[in-house]
Amino acid sequence: MKNLCLIMLSLCSLQACTVQEFANDRKADPAASARARVAIAAEYIQTNKPELALQSLERALELDPKSAEAHNVMGVLLEKDDDFVKAEQNYRKALSLKPEYPQARNNYGVLLYRLKRYKEAMEQFSIAAADLSYERRETALEYVGKIALMLGDKEKAKVTFERALKLNSRLPEPALELATFAYDEQNYPEANRFYQRYLRAIDKDVQSARGLWLGIRLARINHDNNALASYELALKRLYANSEEYQTYLNSPNSGS
Repeated sequence: MKNLCLIMLSLCSLQACTVQEFANDRKADPAASARARVAIAAEYIQTNKPELALQSLERALELDPKSAEAHNVMGVLLEKDDDFVKAEQNYRKALSLKPEYPQARNNYGVLLYRLKRYKEAMEQFSIAAADLSYERRETALEYVGKIALMLGDKEKAKVTFERALKLNSRLPEPALELATFAYDEQNYPEANRFYQRYLRAIDKDVQSARGLWLGIRLARINHDNNALASYELALKRLYANSEEYQTYLNSPNSGS
């Protein structure tokens, strides 16, 4: 799942903190040893080695039971295994130990979003997005915008997506949502502008069904027959079972 549990810990890289297995970890520096093991666990998660990640995290928590980073990454690991109850317990523990920990708030927000606890997720993402030290603020803002849209607060969604794009102009979903807002308001120059940003953001990736359907409608307005034919063919080939394709078939001049 997109953005699921991005592990952006404020730790030294694995290359910068290569760990040696000391028998006397506790005597050396237990907190530093715990941080190193958390970093290794994060790498194991990214390379799909959950058993090794669990071993590293358990050792980290033996060395430093108050390691917010260890509890955060443990939450990531458990969530990937669909153990949502224990994942939530670990995220909450991380935040009780370190309330100003934006990555744990973002990860917890993702879990709450997956569980459809949208208002609670909104709270976590909003706190993370407000932390100027957080390097992934645009990710949290993107979720805030999506939840606001789901809850019917279109104006908040619009403002939040604009903020997210200011932080990272290469975000496709906020650009597409803003293009759709502008199209619905019949502000076609603005819709075209944001749609082009969406296309630049996805680069060589395939457009979504929503993206193609909006592209078709804009191409009709712009009398861009080449783009229209291309988008129509792509929508039919890639998303024949989608709601967008059915809407396209029922639209005037569908070319079907």
